[in-house]
Parts: sequence; C-alpha cells; structure tokens
Amino acid sequence: MTAPRPVPPPTPERTVLAGLCELLDTVPGRRALVWVDDEGRDERSLTVAELAADTERVRTLLAGLGLRPGDRAILLYLPSLDFVGAFLGCLAAGVIPVPLAPPNPFRPGHDITTLSAVAAGSGARALLTHHDYRQLVTPGGDWPDLPWETTHGPGTPVPGTVGAAGVPSPLRWHTPGDFDDPAFLQYTSGSTGSPKGVVVSHRNIHHELASIASDLRLGDDTVAVTWVPHFHDLGLISFILNTVVGHSARTYMLSPLAFLQRPTVWFDVVSRVRATHTAAPDFAFGLVTRKSTPEQRAAWDLSSLRVVGSSAEPIRPATVERFLAAFEPAGFDPAAFYPTYGLAEHTLSLTMGGTGPLRVDRREFEKGRAVPAPGDASAPTVSYYGCGTINKPGASLRIVDPHTRLPCGPSEIGEIWVDSVTKARGYWGMPAETAETFEAAVADGDPRRYLRTGDLGFLHDGELFVTGRLKDMIIIRGHNHYPQDIEDSVRGCHPAVRPGGVAAFAVDTDAESNDAGSAGTGGAADPAERLVVFVETAAEPSAETTRDILRAVRAAVRRDHGAACDTVVTGPRGLVLKTTSGKVRRTACREAFLAGTAVAWPGAGGVGP
Repeated sequence: MTAPRPVPPPTPERTVLAGLCELLDTVPGRRALVWVDDEGRDERSLTVAELAADTERVRTLLAGLGLRPGDRAILLYLPSLDFVGAFLGCLAAGVIPVPLAPPNPFRPGHDITTLSAVAAGSGARALLTHHDYRQLVTPGGDWPDLPWETTHGPGTPVPGTVGAAGVPSPLRWHTPGDFDDPAFLQYTSGSTGSPKGVVVSHRNIHHELASIASDLRLGDDTVAVTWVPHFHDLGLISFILNTVVGHSARTYMLSPLAFLQRPTVWFDVVSRVRATHTAAPDFAFGLVTRKSTPEQRAAWDLSSLRVVGSSAEPIRPATVERFLAAFEPAGFDPAAFYPTYGLAEHTLSLTMGGTGPLRVDRREFEKGRAVPAPGDASAPTVSYYGCGTINKPGASLRIVDPHTRLPCGPSEIGEIWVDSVTKARGYWGMPAETAETFEAAVADGDPRRYLRTGDLGFLHDGELFVTGRLKDMIIIRGHNHYPQDIEDSVRGCHPAVRPGGVAAFAVDTDAESNDAGSAGTGGAADPAERLVVFVETAAEPSAETTRDILRAVRAAVRRDHGAACDTVVTGPRGLVLKTTSGKVRRTACREAFLAGTAVAWPGAGGVGP
C-alpha cells in the first residue's frame, strides 16, 4: 500500500509579488536567478533587488502604454531572464500575461496560425518582447495586428535598484481584489487539439507553489537547474516562480535549444553548481543517456541531487531503467528519481512521488483492467510507471467511466477526474468547454464538480498510474491499445528508426489519405479503424531499407500487440509533430496524414510493399 504523503499545513494565501516583497525585505542581495550560456557557464544573474527593480520598470512601461488591470498581453521571448521581468511586470500592473512559444521568425508557418488564434481568443491588447526577438521579426503579413512593445534591450530603461526598505515602488504594485481573479493564461500545448487558454488564478498559484515546496522539500538550501521552456507551466511555475517567492534559493536557467544541441550541458551545470533539484520530460532522460559517454558520466558528481522530476509526458519504464543504470557511476541516487503527473488545467501538478513500475497482464489490460502480473508470469505483460499520490488540501481524485460517468471499480481503467484548490478557473472565453471539462459530475451523487483530465489511468494501492490519452485510444477488434505502447515496440524494431520519431494513431477505414509517402502493408486492422504508424529516419532510406523497416514495424506490432499495422509512413525529422514540451501531437499527425501534408520521404524512397 502506497502511504499517502502528508498534506502541507495551511499557510496564509499570498500572491507571487507578495512573496517577492518578503524576499526584498529580508535578502535583497540574494542571487536568485542565473542565466547559463550554451557552454554551461554563468552569463548573467539577477538578485532579488534587481528582479524587483525590473518588475517595477516593466510595470511603469505598461502603465505608460495605457494597459489597465485585466488587459491581456502576449509574451514572446527567446530563452532569457528578460521574460521573468516581463511576466512579473505584468502582474505588478494587473495585466494578465499570456506566455507563448515565440514563432520561428524565419519559418513561422503553423506557429503564426496558433499565435493569431491566441491573440484573437484572449483579446490581447499588446505583444511584449525583447530586442533579441524583435529585431528578427517584421510585423505585418500573417502576424497579429497588435502593437509590439519592447521591454528589454537597447532603447529601454536600464533596471535600477530598489531601496533597502523596498519602498515606494512595490506599494504601487497591483493587488487582486479577489484571489480567484486570473493571474495569467496558460495556453495548452494542443497535443490532442487546438490550444485553449487555461485561466490560472492567484489562489491556484499559491497552493500549487505550496504543494510543490512541500512535496519536493524545497528550502533555503535548494539549488535548481532547468532548461525547460520558460513559457511551459513546468518551467514557469516549478522553477521560476518557486524561486521568486523564496521556496528555492537559486535557479540556474539554460536555453532548451542548448540542451537539444548538446544534452550533456544539463548535467555539466548540475554537477558544477551542486544542484539539489532538476526536472525534465521523459524524452530528455533517454536523450542524455544516449548522448553522454561513460567517461562524461564518471566525471560528473550528481550526488547532491535530492529530486529529479520526470514530468510533462508519459514515463517509459525502459527509459528510467537505462538512465538509472547509466548514471550510477556519477553518484546519482535512484531514490532521487521522482515521477509526477499533471496538466495545465490543474495549474501544474496533480500527483507526485511515483514509487516505480508495475507489470500488469496485457490481455486483461486490453480489456480495460489493470491486473498485476505475478513475478514469474509467462503471459504477455505491459509496464507502467506510478505517478504517486495527491496531497493538496481537500483534494478528491477519482477514476470514472468516461461514457457512463460512474466510478470505476478496483483495477478498472477509466478517465482521471480531480477536484482541488489548484483546479484552474476554466478556459478563457469558452463557457461551454469550461462547463464540460471543469464542472463534471460523477453519476453516483457526489456533489463535487470535477476536472476531466482527458487522461486514462487506474489506482493501485492508492497510487495513480496513467495509461494514456482518452482521445488517442486505439480500439482494434474490441481491444484497447495505447499508442505509446505501440510506439515503444516500434522504436527498437530497426536501427534506422529514430527513437524519438515514432507516432501511432488510428483513422476510420473510410477515411482517404492523400499522403504519397505512405505504404499500406496489408491486413486492415479493424472494420472501423486502421492503424497508422509514422516513423522518422535520420536519412532517406533506400527502397530495400524501407521494405526492411516496414516488415520490422509490422512484425513488432503483431508480436507485442496482436494487431495488424495497416499503413506505415516514413519520413525525416519533423514527420512526427510535437508540442513545445516534446509530447507527440497524434491528432495533428492524423490530420496531416489525412490531408496529405505529412512531411514524408518523397517518391518511392519513402514507401515499400
């Protein structure tokens, strides 16, 4: 039985800026945030006083532009400390910040479409950015028709310092009339559909930060390292805001591009600064394991790490096993590995402190039941990593049949529903979607109203296990198949397959694809659905290699899942569409397949019988 963790004692609710003011009164000279360059060297830092001064400077700028409390402003910043001052400056002005991934100015494409939709949906009055990004953008064309305002860089006021007493500037900072007022809009990543603006309140943030501080044992000795994007809820809330309010003493920030280009820079910095906390999505642990050498790992000292969170995407047991084995010579304590589960609609986290993998009978699993397999089981099994328990005040977590809305029985897989103080207020400007997602009622008389996460899972000994997305479920001949399980089988089936470049999804049998780079492999999966797999390769394969890949994919899917793979599409990096946090956008992949816009290898080089 998984022992429930204690609920953190209640603390007086306070805003993020109130937390910053407390630090300003007590430790104004503390170096709170440090920007690290692509080589892993400290480049710039902000003390508490400098952070407060930058907050006041941006607040003054926004007031001068005529932005008023309640107005929305989109924040488009390249990875840097400038974003932090802009975000806090918005809070100080009462302006609701809308952080987004900055579109690639040279290939805006889909990103511009998303930005325009967010600008229209949020009713934003301005686009805030810094000189580093503004100089790359030529407004007009498909860019939203909004004024661009540069908060940092040449021509903008240089941050000063705030007096030791912390007055008078912070006294002019906006205080919400109600803690349920919106603090910021967190647009969802859109892994299963169009992004929606999640309304995160000041109360949501307070309790989320308190919960994280308790769960992760944050304190004055906490030194964190993160490369997670600043516009992502994990990077913004868990790392930046926890430091701003004083739960963490210092956070070292790297560009996610630096990590992707040289994954080892992550642990170069962790080892150098003796970090106690870090976190990343599952793919990052696999990537740094593959891209680091035994010599590099032996040179690192990771014994200072107390918590290494795995967040933001499904946790693959195979990834964890390889990571733990590879990093043992670096002094990494396996007990520090800390699986979590959450979503933007719940501010950030839902459960924390997963205890490890659980093997369940595959045949029962495909029927919707999670039955633990005996240790000597010879029958097919599937493993899922536990994501821990919820410890937020007054929280209720239930597993519910998404069709009948009745609670699931023991070991039954259903949709994860939750109600707690960090359940967000809803979707901005979308009352019908808010009612459907945030105000769901269980059909057993429970008076509470729940957030429907859209994720499937089950409880075992009180611990939550997440199995996949409800919308991504593939049903073949009455059996449930989770796309990530199929993707896991395909990843290792042929050496040409990129480990991070696989997507599995289903399409209706009568749906017509216009994709020239797809190959029907025979054996339609189901009268209603057929299985499609996208496979990325590092280089365009020969016709013979393509045929080998297709045979290997079919064999792996049939062997592990007893299902026929109807269509395989091979292509370069970019075929598999992903969110900014690395999640596979299977719905977008399906739409690209049906529309014939998938980036497949051209001609016969990408197909095979």
